[in-house]
Amino acid sequence: MSTSHSFENPAFSGASDENLPDQKKSPYYLASPGSSHSSKMSTRSLYCAALTGIIVFALGLGLGFLIGYFAYKAPGEGTSATGNSASNSATMNGATTPSGSTRPPTTQSTRPPTSACNGVCKEELKCPQSAPITQSESSSSRGIFEMVTASEMEEVYEFMVQQGLVDQRPSSGSPSLQNTYIYSISLYLPNKDEAISHLDEGLASPGRYADVHVHRGNRNVADIMEYRVGPLGGAMTATALYNDGELPYNSRPRDGIEWDGITEQVTLAMSILRPLLMESFDGAYYPEGGMTFHPQAPPGLLPEERETRFVMALLVDGTARGRDLHPLPLTGTVRNPGTDKSQWYSYNFYYLNQGPFRTAEELLEAFQNGTIRKFAMPRGHRQTLFETTFPKQDGNKPRDMSNKAPPRTYEPAGRRYTVHDHTVKWMDWEFTVFGSQLRGPGVMNVQFKGERIVYENSLNDVGLIYASDVSSGANTVYMDATFGLGEWQNVIIGVDCPEHATLLDAAWWNMGAQRSVSAKAICIFEMDGQEAIWRRKDRFAAGLRNTYLVARFPMSVGNYDYTIDFRFYLDGRMQSTGMASGFIQASFWDQGNPHAGNDKTTDPFGYRVSEYTHGALHDHTFGFKVDLDILGKKNKFEVIHWKAGNVLDALKTQNNNITLKPPYYLYNETRFVEWETLATEAGLKLSYANPKIWTVVNEEHKNKWGVPRGYRIAPMSAYGQVVPDSHPAMGALSFTKYQCAVTKRKEDERFITGSYDQNRMANPTGSLERMLDGENIVNEDLITWVSVGFIHVPTSEDVPMTARVETGFWLKPWNYFDTTAVFDVPQYVDTMDHSITERPPAPTDCYQPVKENCYFCN
Repeated sequence: MSTSHSFENPAFSGASDENLPDQKKSPYYLASPGSSHSSKMSTRSLYCAALTGIIVFALGLGLGFLIGYFAYKAPGEGTSATGNSASNSATMNGATTPSGSTRPPTTQSTRPPTSACNGVCKEELKCPQSAPITQSESSSSRGIFEMVTASEMEEVYEFMVQQGLVDQRPSSGSPSLQNTYIYSISLYLPNKDEAISHLDEGLASPGRYADVHVHRGNRNVADIMEYRVGPLGGAMTATALYNDGELPYNSRPRDGIEWDGITEQVTLAMSILRPLLMESFDGAYYPEGGMTFHPQAPPGLLPEERETRFVMALLVDGTARGRDLHPLPLTGTVRNPGTDKSQWYSYNFYYLNQGPFRTAEELLEAFQNGTIRKFAMPRGHRQTLFETTFPKQDGNKPRDMSNKAPPRTYEPAGRRYTVHDHTVKWMDWEFTVFGSQLRGPGVMNVQFKGERIVYENSLNDVGLIYASDVSSGANTVYMDATFGLGEWQNVIIGVDCPEHATLLDAAWWNMGAQRSVSAKAICIFEMDGQEAIWRRKDRFAAGLRNTYLVARFPMSVGNYDYTIDFRFYLDGRMQSTGMASGFIQASFWDQGNPHAGNDKTTDPFGYRVSEYTHGALHDHTFGFKVDLDILGKKNKFEVIHWKAGNVLDALKTQNNNITLKPPYYLYNETRFVEWETLATEAGLKLSYANPKIWTVVNEEHKNKWGVPRGYRIAPMSAYGQVVPDSHPAMGALSFTKYQCAVTKRKEDERFITGSYDQNRMANPTGSLERMLDGENIVNEDLITWVSVGFIHVPTSEDVPMTARVETGFWLKPWNYFDTTAVFDVPQYVDTMDHSITERPPAPTDCYQPVKENCYFCN
């Protein structure tokens, strides 16, 4: 529908002179014979009339162009995604675009530009509205895998206060270390047998319970405790999961309350060292003088220990963690066990790796006496930090055409999936997204075409081991679940997820405020892969465009940002990925370090990556718990060995009685596969030299061709841990040794690591190595603990931001279906004789309004 008018010249419109008034049948007014006017015009008059007509025509033509230009460039252009099926067919040789396709070009649309429409017109051209997310009315009606909501967390807190299990939150400020307070709240997953009976047989629900971690500082002997609290929405009870004192207080996760006590000790020490600070670090001092500190981990190897190493760093305006790029060569240790902060103190100071000095006074004396090597930043260095650290566009070097809007995706038919609470259905897939405040995200009860394939696929931990030639970073190890992989924040729309994504809530417990926090932290969307999931050009041209569904969890954990994806494909494949970005945690680059290389750009632990910044090498290992249920819980794990050898070796794997090589083999070398069923629990490693395929199968259920149905576990990389077992961290981080470990499922082996093992690595409460205790795993309910990662040797391209580094694994059908499992959706098919022609649904001609994204706007 258009409101523009048409102006036509009769000479070009096909209009007949007979239909015009008499005086306009001729381009000039000519007097009829017998009139008092001459029948001919003078040459001068004719010339003037012609010139006037030309001028009027030119003015009209120019004015028309101007009107058309400004109508087309009306305000709001570029703020909508439009599509037109006719123009798409023209530009794609007949191929049509399914939901989630790249936005079609608006300039080829046969309809008027949406910017020229009035409000009614725009409303008519909007893409179809999707059905809203539906939600349960009460806690008792929610699905058994639904995350604990913010309101439910408040109910748990009030219940525990009433039971005397935690203290009332203070009217202002945070609790103290002498209080008993909640550290985290997450869903306590139900007993699997009870859950399956409820889901498959309609038996009573096992209920939903909260997993509540509590710091108990008001006891005679302080400790930490976990409670199972629930059922949510019912008459709640609290069950302690450990004995009193079983979890020593000093093995607790670090929190903001402890941080405040550490800050007091660092402040005292730095006030003594202020002359050293100002002389060495461009006039900076601590506190409130352009300097800060960073506590590192672990705080001890045994649960009875508690010592926090810290490194001083320069502040960067506008950032909280820009400091990680600007550490200083000044470190110390705070001894901070127990709840009595008056007994804490700082000691063991290093300056340019010189030390340890028992006290800050001893270090200052050595500095002032000139008995140690000194360092001084040039004046004005701190004024350069924002420009080199804050991740903004370099306006001096704009990239050609970067001011044009890039491609975007849209949903021409609205969403092709539905969401109820956190349960998603798409193209015969159904699953529930969930997350834990400590452990991070996962998906539960994953079904395809009505059959459960995965009971649980969840991130459990991320392990990092650093190496660097500095007095702090030389011994740094992180287990990120300790710090909270699920302290959710709102996603960044347009960066984390496309504008048309559906956002879901996730809640966590804020320890400092003793209140729940809810965020739009999960995004669900259908993705256009812009590629073929299959194709064939033969005597026909055919294929299927690859579209898939994504459940995405972006997370900020310290200096790094992780994005965890669970992706679901039309052919029954699933992909789980972990992506890392953000600030690297660097160490100080000491130009005078005697351990550096001759050219002073490298040392044994990496590169110089900025003025005073060394990129400390480290790794990231993502540990997942993957509970595959292939047509039931009784499964077995098969290893398929990809081998090479002579022909008889190959044939004897099936029939040992064969003695002669058949004559049709022209040469005696071949490749073949050999099957191995794992009989007992085992940890497995990938090797490029000895390829293996890992499968979980159900030998009681076979496909049409008599082959046991199953799924393959396929890591996206073969990265392996090189740290030896003798390293102090490897007891707690034993999962990093294997790409896959297979165990018999047990309810008390809930996670790949212990919740408190960051702070007791030499005596961990949970260790994958301990789970591998030789139990039978043939036709049992199996857990596959999948570990995938990457090594990170930071380079100058990691400053100021590490561009995405990704790893993950696939779960792929392995004889699970009788044929390729995509031919129940429309394909693209053309035959030479046009006897068979198929097309996916054509997109509608519509637009989706795109609003400017502003993260911190109300």
